[in-house]
Amino acid sequence: MNSSNINTTISYGQNQFFKILEIISNSDVYKKYTPELGKQHKLIHIQKVLLFSQIIAQNENIDENQTKILLVSAAFHDCGRIKDRDNGIHGLESAKTAGEYFRQNVNNPYGIVRSEIGMIQSTIEYHVEEEHIPGQIDEIKLKDICNKYGVNVGEYEKVKQISAILKDADALDRTRFVSGSNLNSNFLRTSTAKKIEMIEFAKKINNEFAKQVININYPGFQNISADKVKLLHYIRQKLKKENKININREKDIPLNTIISIFCEDNVYEIEDFER
Repeated sequence: MNSSNINTTISYGQNQFFKILEIISNSDVYKKYTPELGKQHKLIHIQKVLLFSQIIAQNENIDENQTKILLVSAAFHDCGRIKDRDNGIHGLESAKTAGEYFRQNVNNPYGIVRSEIGMIQSTIEYHVEEEHIPGQIDEIKLKDICNKYGVNVGEYEKVKQISAILKDADALDRTRFVSGSNLNSNFLRTSTAKKIEMIEFAKKINNEFAKQVININYPGFQNISADKVKLLHYIRQKLKKENKININREKDIPLNTIISIFCEDNVYEIEDFER
């Protein structure tokens, strides 16, 4: 995929993105820790936040190792959430769960080493923090969080940068909501996320995801509207009122379909992921 002024193509050289996407998608992290969580914050949300994190990182010229830490933080950022609305408690719980996982799995498939765990936990905990000045990292809060997790002073700027990206990526996925069409770029932090092309890209991705959810779960509605985000909202509300729906029982989008959405320009062939 390509949008003017931003690079949205994920090339073969960025295969750690697909590696992390596959690992978290096939793991039991969100099945194990969030079995009763509503659809708005389950794996489908994580997959899109991973994509937006990668796109922002490559446009902000983040190096490979820092991008790895960002993507892993994105993969685990909601793993402690047990309900859709929790007033930010899930940031702390998710950081705790991620820390436990990586300390217990030294030889983990994500390639995370012990010295990087605190950076991941700090990024995850901070992603729910309200900022004193909208669109700017609250450095007092972030430094306190970094100190709590034993982050080396020399690594603070890296954590600050990836924290900004994760918060922006998370915010961009608000375009999955009908109200998300009015996302205010002034509340975003990175120059890439603020661009109208990036916001439109996020809307395009969410429209495609909504289309796939409808095709899989509600095929009789698929040709009603081109705005699939609004249509999916309408379908869920309608069937909920009629007591004909349990959103948590919606079938997930197959991983290969998600990869095809992310690789619309065929930089990757789907067969590469079926080995």
